[in-house]
Order: sequence, then C-alpha cells, then structure tokens
Amino acid sequence: MLRFLLALCLALPAAAQEYPNRPVRVVVSLAPGGNADINARVVAAALAQSFGPQFIVENRPAAGGTVAVEHVGRSAPDGYTLLVGALGSHVLNVGLYPNAPVNPITGLSHITISSESAMVAAAHPSLGVRNLAEFRALLAARPGVVTFGSSGNGTTGHIAAALLLYQLGVTGQHVPYRGSAAAFTDLSAGRVGFQVDTMSFIAEHIRAGSVIGLVTGGVARGPAIPNVPTGAEAGLPQYVASTWTPWSAPPGTPPAILELLSSRIAEALAAGPARDRLLGLGNTIPTGMTPARTRAFIEAEAEKWLPVIRATGATLD
Repeated sequence: MLRFLLALCLALPAAAQEYPNRPVRVVVSLAPGGNADINARVVAAALAQSFGPQFIVENRPAAGGTVAVEHVGRSAPDGYTLLVGALGSHVLNVGLYPNAPVNPITGLSHITISSESAMVAAAHPSLGVRNLAEFRALLAARPGVVTFGSSGNGTTGHIAAALLLYQLGVTGQHVPYRGSAAAFTDLSAGRVGFQVDTMSFIAEHIRAGSVIGLVTGGVARGPAIPNVPTGAEAGLPQYVASTWTPWSAPPGTPPAILELLSSRIAEALAAGPARDRLLGLGNTIPTGMTPARTRAFIEAEAEKWLPVIRATGATLD
C-alpha cells in the first residue's frame, strides 16, 4: 500500500500534490448519530491524521438528503467540499424526487464506499411480538394502524420498511423523523411500534433488550446480533436489504484528487481504529472501491432499488 501511494503521489498533477492545504468540509446527508454520520466522523478523523488539515463534518439532513446533494453538487469542484450519504440519498431519491435539482448518480463525482450495513427490523416489546410471523399476524389484524419510525421521508429506513411490509402483505403508518436517533427515542418509549434501521445503529439496542429484533436484511446473520434471523430463516427469503456509505464530490473534481482520497480512505480502513470502530458496529468494509468501481456499484444499486420503489408504491407523504 505504501509503494502504491508513493507512486500515485508522484504521478499526480501539481494541484493534487498540494491538496489539501486548508480544511475540507465533509457534508453528511443525514442527521448526527446514524451510520452515515459515524462513518463520516471516523473516516474524517483518519483523513485529518493522514493529510494534516482538518476534515470538518457538517450535517445537512433535510429533504431525505436532497439538500445536501444539491449543496455539494453545486460547490466548487476543488476537493474541499465532500459528501457522505447512504442508499437513500444516492439511489432511492432518484425515484422519490424525480425533479430534484441534482441527480445524485450522474450529478456528482464518486470517490469510494466506506462501509455496508444490513437493515434490521426491530419492534417495541409492547407490540407483544417475538418473531416475524407474529409481527405479520398483528399487522394483518390491524391494517394501517401500527406505526413505524424512520430517519426521514425517502431514507433507506423508510423504503426498507416499506419493502418489508409489501413483501409481508400488510400495511403500517409511517412516521418520519429527523434522523435515526430521534426515531429511536420514540420507538424505545413505545410511541411508535417498530423501526427498520442499519445493523450498526440498532444492534446495541437489541442487545440491551430495549427492542426486539425481528429480521435482518443481510444474507447472513450479523455477528453483532446473532439471534436475529435472516429473511430466509424467518420465512421471507425475498427480504434482502442493506445500505452503504458513499463518499462523493462535486462534478468536475479532478480525477487525481478523487483517486487520492479513495486510496487514503482505503488505507485508513485497511487496519487500525477506524476499521475497528466500523466493524465493531456491525458494518462490513468493501475493498477495491475505486472511483470507477464506486460509480458502477451505485448504478447497479439503482437498477436493483428503483423498481422496488415502484413496486411498493412508496411515497413521500
């Protein structure tokens, strides 16, 4: 890795070799406390150690991430404004906000993916359900009555919950919040019935017993919550849902800067405290996510998820 970085730096244009020589803003499309925010802060700290100048995290969680995408998409393409998002901000919003001023897939330069996290459905104990079958029976008996919280309209948690309900053949009432932490505050108090969120966010609450894990959208059980079954194990094999944490920049950002950031993030996540922190929360860390592979990955995710939005009839109401 060291030899690769040295060769890369020697090949960079002069402008990229000087980058960064002042603080870099890292705009997060979601509220503090969630998986994207944790990724941003952990990796930003590692980048500051690697480069020298500060990487300052700024949360802009409005309108499902479209505000943050527009802000970064219209910023100067000099590498000093970056975006950290999620499946929602970078893919789902294409279907949910067709008239958004900046398309997150084509209107940004993409750097890398710092982590992936399976989505997990968790219910408040007051619902009286212990597994997915009992959950389905309860919602079937009370159509449209049981509430579920999410980190906001159009976010991954919202659409992953809509997908779960659609595949179960039941309905619920969506209550959007400004972030996962705010939604969980009401879930833990029993003011909403359930929530679908990242394993990295919800696992500690399931382990603490404040909520009951019903199903994980991962292809395998998560080591952080080994007692929560996969969709296949719970009788719903088609339920597969995970989110990921993309790093992007304004369109036109020099490729040399994108490659440099991608390689430094990969280096930070190959070993050390940043890697340990993200893995400890139940994330997985993909490898080989160069700018080109990141763009291809996001485009492939769009092909997977945009039909889901149409099939579930998910809306922003």
